[in-house]
Amino acid sequence: MVAAAAAVGIATGGAGVASAADTGSAGSLDVTTTRILTDGVYRVGVDVQPGTYTTAGAWPGSLLPCTWSRLQELPLGGMAIIEPGSSYGPVTVTIDPGDDGFMTGGCRGWNLVDEAGADGAGSSGGSLDSGSLGSLGTDSLGS
Repeated sequence: MVAAAAAVGIATGGAGVASAADTGSAGSLDVTTTRILTDGVYRVGVDVQPGTYTTAGAWPGSLLPCTWSRLQELPLGGMAIIEPGSSYGPVTVTIDPGDDGFMTGGCRGWNLVDEAGADGAGSSGGSLDSGSLGSLGTDSLGS
């Protein structure tokens, strides 16, 4: 599903786009941001680096869930949602190097847990490493 995000004023360098470059820092910007602490729209490669991020989810007592979206710039301006999500509980999202933006709202801080590889391989949403579960033999199930 591709939904235009123009309604929230998202455009490269436009209103509504959070940017470290807009903070008045001089010289070139070295992207070392590994945490996302506030609601907003972040440009990948400028405001936040690609990789796998995790959050504890929505704020305790919040009636609204933690929401997030990976974004792609449209050829004629604005942004489209590549992949949206929402949750009250913990969330893991992979921001690919090819993504143009990441939007978050109502979430506790996001922390980088794994940097994206050159191929940008990864998945968004939740993940489970079945290897960490160990093995379950049929003899342990009882008779």
